[in-house]
Amino acid sequence: MRIRPLSAVAALTIAAAGTLLAGTPASAASKTCAVDQGSVYDVCFDADGDKFIVNDLRKDGMRAVVKWKAMDGSGRVGQCADTDGAFNAAKVCDYDFKEGPQNYVLFTGFIQDGPRGAAQFISYTYTGYISAK
Repeated sequence: MRIRPLSAVAALTIAAAGTLLAGTPASAASKTCAVDQGSVYDVCFDADGDKFIVNDLRKDGMRAVVKWKAMDGSGRVGQCADTDGAFNAAKVCDYDFKEGPQNYVLFTGFIQDGPRGAAQFISYTYTGYISAK
């Protein structure tokens, strides 16, 4: 049986697209992202490493920020900010939260002018599970 070149290329393209769309199950299941302010900033919590990822998407002189609260019995709160301008590498803040099936972080994204500016474009509050479910 003779395989036509176009058919082989089409099959490889479909296989590659399926691989890209499927992604990595572990990484996809461990990441929670705020999606309601996607044109202004990206904010995600990645349970695989207890990391927040903040990316400023607008050249407006503001900083993109994520404010979080650990719901793991520790009472810890904090924030992580992308302060080096828009369209640069995302800021990754690495924390070590207490692992547990009932433990999670609450987080909200926003932008602000400097470290003490008023919060603007505030996202909804999202839940990121510390032990990926």
